[in-house]
Amino acid sequence: MSKILRIFALLSLVLSVAGLCFLGYSEHTRVRYGYVNTEKMLNSFIESQRALEEIKVEEKKWNASHQQIEDSLKAFEIRMNAKYEQASIPQKKAMKEEETRRIEELGRFEQASANKLASLRTEKLQIVYQKINAAMADFAQDKGLDVVFASSNGSIVYGEGSAADLTDEFSRYLNERFR
Repeated sequence: MSKILRIFALLSLVLSVAGLCFLGYSEHTRVRYGYVNTEKMLNSFIESQRALEEIKVEEKKWNASHQQIEDSLKAFEIRMNAKYEQASIPQKKAMKEEETRRIEELGRFEQASANKLASLRTEKLQIVYQKINAAMADFAQDKGLDVVFASSNGSIVYGEGSAADLTDEFSRYLNERFR
C-alpha cells in the first residue's frame, strides 16, 4: 500500500509542478490590452486643443477674406442689375464677363482656402499625433500592456467604462508629460 501511496504522491507532485508551469506559461503569454478613445483624447489633450485653436483662428481669417470677396460680388451684381437693361450689347457682354471673372475668383479662393486649411490641419495635428504615439509607447510599457487599441466614434463594441478603458488615465499621463 505504501508503494501505491508513494506513486500517488509522486504523481500529485508531478501534476502540481506541471500545473504551476502551465499557469506561469499562460500568464507569461497572456496578452495584456486596453483601448483609448482617440476622439475624446484629442478633445482632452492640451496640445491638440492649442493646435485646433490655431487652425480655428486661421479659418476665421480665411472666412473674413471670403466674405469680402462674396460681398464685392454681390455689390457688383446689384450695380449690374440696375444698369443692365439700359446697357448696350457690348456693355452687357463686358458686365457678364466681369461677373464670370468675379465668380471664378471666388471659386479659386474657396479652393485655395480649403487646401490651405487642410494642409494646416495635417501639419499641426501631425505634431500632436507624434507626441501622443511616443507617450502611448511609454505608457503601454509602464502599464505592462502588449496592445493598445485606439477608437473613436464608438468603433469599439465593448469597453467604455470597463477596466480596459484607459482613456482618462492616459489623458492625465499625456497632459502631465507635456506640461
